[in-house]
Amino acid sequence: MKRSGDSEKKVDCYLDNGVIVQVPRHIFDDVVLRMHFPDREYVSYKEGAILYSLSERKFFDLARDAKAKVQYGGRVLVSIKDVNEFLKYCKVD
Repeated sequence: MKRSGDSEKKVDCYLDNGVIVQVPRHIFDDVVLRMHFPDREYVSYKEGAILYSLSERKFFDLARDAKAKVQYGGRVLVSIKDVNEFLKYCKVD
């Protein structure tokens, strides 16, 4: 349910006691992905975009710049380790 002036998408989360809590979509995605992929070394563009809070296009560019793409069986995956290493050099002072 959106409130007037609230342009952010919300997700309904059902708690054990029957209470429904609305959570912003970006927070929900961040929490769920970190729970499901905590030790994964490679992610798809879609998963990576959500994990890093970027659009898929921006994550594609980041993976390319970090030289973190791996191709196998017609599918491209991105190394999280390589992306994180690359981002260390992108810090703003």
